Amino acid sequence: MKKLVLTTVCALAVAGAAFAQSVNWGSISAAAMTAQTNSTTYSPLLGGGSAVGGAVGPTGVGSLNTYYELLYTTFSGTQATIPSLSALFTWSDTGLGATNNPVSAGRLAVVNPNTAATVPWSGSTTDSIVMVGWSADLGTTWLGVSNLLAAAAAGNNAPLQAQLAGQQGFFGVSSTGYTASGSSNPGATLFATAANAQGLPIFSLLTPLYLVPVPEPTTLALAGLGGLSLLLFRRQRK
Repeated sequence: MKKLVLTTVCALAVAGAAFAQSVNWGSISAAAMTAQTNSTTYSPLLGGGSAVGGAVGPTGVGSLNTYYELLYTTFSGTQATIPSLSALFTWSDTGLGATNNPVSAGRLAVVNPNTAATVPWSGSTTDSIVMVGWSADLGTTWLGVSNLLAAAAAGNNAPLQAQLAGQQGFFGVSSTGYTASGSSNPGATLFATAANAQGLPIFSLLTPLYLVPVPEPTTLALAGLGGLSLLLFRRQRK
């Protein structure tokens, strides 16, 4: 009886390994993805346009000044596009994150490295993938940042103003890819310069993290005073 139980347990373990939903989250190749901030241009997903002054350069070294998260959605048969923030918000979070590299500007360092990290889709399914990145000024989690951006996209800038408190925030999206998860260690490759047997990894050098447009509180205050002045003027004329 003990032998039968042991055999059953081993069989289940082998079956589980065979259908493991794994991707390689051990590191992110600098030949496939790097990032830079761009304070000369506002995020196209938040209205776009040119900013006054500013510069373009690689993300910093260490100090956790940028964060990244891997998102996924159903693969449509062709490489996905993200035309708007609302479209991005339909993508789901894999729970796999990264930060700026501690020693090399512009490079990314994965959080909790794991060459066989699990993902929410099975190896028999291909899903689209993308990396979102943002400055630490906006927060430390994708859930919190996405809530701020969703409010701003809906015309409510108050949460962003409170979060940034006069600091500059940056947000960007990498090129998209698509992949099936692997069934071994290391799992499917997520970042590479060319397609592979699992699909099309993310290839996104110099991924721009654009400036996030936020009306200055003083601007809003002046606008409010202007509206109040007009209201008083109208009352006086009456």
